[in-house]
Amino acid sequence: MLVLPALGRAGLVALTAAALIAPTPQAASAATPTAWYLDCAALSAGDGAQNSPWNSLTAANAHVFQPGDQLLLKRGVTCSGTLKPQGSGTDAAPVTLAGYGSAAARPVVAGAASGTEKAAVHLWNVEHWEIRGLEITFQDTGATKRERSGLLVEVADLPDGVGSHYLVDDVYVHDVRGDATKWSNGIQFRVSGTTTPTNFDDVVVQNSRIDDVDREGLTNRTTWMCRPQYGTGDDCGTKNNWRANTRMVFRGNTVSDTGGDGIVLRAADHGLVEHNTAYDIAMRPMGANAGIWTINSDDSLIQYNEVHHVRRLADNGDGMAFDSDYGNNHAVFQFNHSHDNEGGFMLFCGGCGAGASTTGTVVRYNLSHHDKDRWLVASGESSADLYQNTVYLPSGSTADIVQDGYGTTKARFTNNVFVNLGSGGFDGLNNKGTYNPADFFWAANTFYGNHPAGEPADPEKKTTDPQFTNAGGTTPNDYRLGATSPARAAGAPIPTLGSRDYFGNPLPQVCRTDRGFAQDSTFDDTACTPVNLVRNSGFENTALNPWTSYGGVTLDTSVKHGGNRAVKVGPPQAAAEQVIQVKPGTTYTISGWGKVSASGTELSLGAKQYDTSGTSVRTVFTGTAFARQSATFTTGPGATTARIYCYARTGTGYGWCDDVTVLAG
Repeated sequence: MLVLPALGRAGLVALTAAALIAPTPQAASAATPTAWYLDCAALSAGDGAQNSPWNSLTAANAHVFQPGDQLLLKRGVTCSGTLKPQGSGTDAAPVTLAGYGSAAARPVVAGAASGTEKAAVHLWNVEHWEIRGLEITFQDTGATKRERSGLLVEVADLPDGVGSHYLVDDVYVHDVRGDATKWSNGIQFRVSGTTTPTNFDDVVVQNSRIDDVDREGLTNRTTWMCRPQYGTGDDCGTKNNWRANTRMVFRGNTVSDTGGDGIVLRAADHGLVEHNTAYDIAMRPMGANAGIWTINSDDSLIQYNEVHHVRRLADNGDGMAFDSDYGNNHAVFQFNHSHDNEGGFMLFCGGCGAGASTTGTVVRYNLSHHDKDRWLVASGESSADLYQNTVYLPSGSTADIVQDGYGTTKARFTNNVFVNLGSGGFDGLNNKGTYNPADFFWAANTFYGNHPAGEPADPEKKTTDPQFTNAGGTTPNDYRLGATSPARAAGAPIPTLGSRDYFGNPLPQVCRTDRGFAQDSTFDDTACTPVNLVRNSGFENTALNPWTSYGGVTLDTSVKHGGNRAVKVGPPQAAAEQVIQVKPGTTYTISGWGKVSASGTELSLGAKQYDTSGTSVRTVFTGTAFARQSATFTTGPGATTARIYCYARTGTGYGWCDDVTVLAG
């Protein structure tokens, strides 16, 4: 902006009025970005120029900002009331809200409790705004609490249905005294309206501080939330209007001293919550709350966060660090650090809404230590994977590893390290319900310390000390594996392993991984042979697990190819089956030793359910002496599992399978 000190903005407009009558100069003037100044300590009302700033929020709210404009608030000065600006930017020229001046203190917008506005800063149906370096507060000491937010960005019934590009960077929100509803927040992005389906796209909240707010810290919400997976609650009934918010990013923020939740991601597609710190969460009695969680969203990624000291007051049934709530598809929680949370580490809550469900949650490469009450609350998840996590429960702890709650949870636990020096184990929710062990599959986990009733019959369980470098410490480095740890290079193969551990170290893709959240041993994939994907492949455990069965299936100690046992199936039709994890678009060979009891009986060893076409492969045994045979299959482009089987198909006799392998390549 060209500043003419002697004339000010009003004089400049008067001198150029004639020129602005012509169309071409007028268009050029409208396209010129302008800086507008607000100093609420100025003694007189100006025209918005730097040497003649506005001195009230009312003046700023009356102006319609144009693309590329800046609204600059005087640093070290407090404006009381609500800043509710008008006008939008563009993709190429957003509107900027920031500070000016030499003062070290931030510019402050302080909401006025005496007014009717619900937020100190309220962006209403405007787009392409960037907010930097502000301080926002909304004190309200009234006995009756009302909806209050520090920063509220709200859109409703936009003509094109999309509110685009919002950046909140280095903003400090504090002392927001809202009510106990989830409409009161430190920062919230809200989609309202009921006539035009609307969503946010391209939202980034980063490097900001939210402290001492009621109820929630940093969240989003929408009225366009209903779909069958979300259930019938929240007045959804049979309504199906779900519209995802896209490119939602909450990154590098610190949230503390909230009455309720810390960070919540709602109705989002591929939302990202990373590198945040949330502590002293749920500090006041405001119902069920947790640290960081997602609900009714697809492919959420929650990573590199630290959550600690979430409280669990009497009215709070949650109180854990993380939660995959109902209506979610394929949420991933990875590389997070959780400690000292009164409600534990993780909640699956797919069964917490009427008619709701959640599926595909992945929990991997996380560290949980000194969390209380329970590590996992399983209240509904149809297909969860929890692998490569490290858990430490100190002496005196009563925390359970799993509490089985509402609904049904089907979950796989692989390559985790549980050090449980306390007295907790496996129980129903709040130690009152029922733990259903058949709903959980365990492979290659370490259980050290207390061995409670109900500890899983993991086929590759280790119970020796994993030798943390400083067990009981306060930092992630304290829970790395010592040089002689038996958990090193002891992991089972996981097709979705990823490429890095918690610390960013590369992971083996052929060699066996370490158990837990850190890959501390060295490896050379070129020197390792592929790992067998079949668990209990030689049937050497006293139980069939993780194989399942139908028909006549037993473990036979007298007829076997190697070791002490083989599986005996028959008379037909009878089978032992196992679901294995696979990589999409990958060729595998299933091999094994088999025989039948008499001519005319046919035994099949094969694989199925590895693509969407219903393809299956098998090799057939008809001989009465053990022979080794193979079949090859290639998984479909979206496959993550396959079902293998040893099947007595025809005849009147029996079949035996032993030493079954599935290898890639």
